[in-house]
Amino acid sequence: MKIQVFLFIVFTSNLFCAEIVAMLKGIENNHKIHMMYKNQPFICKSYGIESISELVIRTDVNSTCVKHLKSFRRSHPKEKYFAQNILHVQQQYTVEAIGSLCLLHLSSGHSLSEALIEEGYARIPFTLRYEDFLLEDRFKRALQRAKSTKAGMWSDANVRNCFLVVPK
Repeated sequence: MKIQVFLFIVFTSNLFCAEIVAMLKGIENNHKIHMMYKNQPFICKSYGIESISELVIRTDVNSTCVKHLKSFRRSHPKEKYFAQNILHVQQQYTVEAIGSLCLLHLSSGHSLSEALIEEGYARIPFTLRYEDFLLEDRFKRALQRAKSTKAGMWSDANVRNCFLVVPK
């Protein structure tokens, strides 16, 4: 009985999520994707993460960290072009709206946010409280894989330390 009730709740809650299929029009960076839905352009900012590309332009990140982040990006060009390498312009993607952000689903069954975490190019924000516990678990497992393989920022002590600093 408990399993049936749980499945019913999960199924009915998914009926009300704002999930659409949209066309990818352009990629500004790993965090900001330009999409089109029914001839209406919109910007898809990745849900559930803080990416290196986002932290470089934020004003609350200290100047030493910005310097380390920029240096990391110069020495790791794969990070800068990660989204461009896995996404394809003019292809359709399933996009799930979560507040003012979105979760862009990849054909692999993962989301762009999850892929960025696993590659070590994004962190889970300290202040974010997920409503979707399955998604939170997937993000946390991706983070553990990134840490254990020393992917991306986890390979560079200066960048890793900047990512571990809680913004004021």
